[in-house]
Amino acid sequence: MIAAFLQRQRQRFSAWWRAPITWKDHAVGALIGGIACFWIGVLGRIIIGPLPVGLEVLAWWALGSVAIGIALGLVFPKATTCVLFPFSTIGVGGGN
Repeated sequence: MIAAFLQRQRQRFSAWWRAPITWKDHAVGALIGGIACFWIGVLGRIIIGPLPVGLEVLAWWALGSVAIGIALGLVFPKATTCVLFPFSTIGVGGGN
């Protein structure tokens, strides 16, 4: 049962990966790239950079990171979606 499910999912992913890139792929890639790079840029700046850091600096880092993420999502939509999807779900929880 589980093996059949995993086999179907692998086949669906393989078919999606080999299919021509559509406008939907570009849109999803840009959205996921923007959200994920927002978190990567802001948290990366806080972790790696000197502290304390002002909100203006974080805002510029966020803006630059989002622009880079959107650009990556538009140029490489499928790869961006696969690699950055886990980072785009940071902060999204099911509640209590």
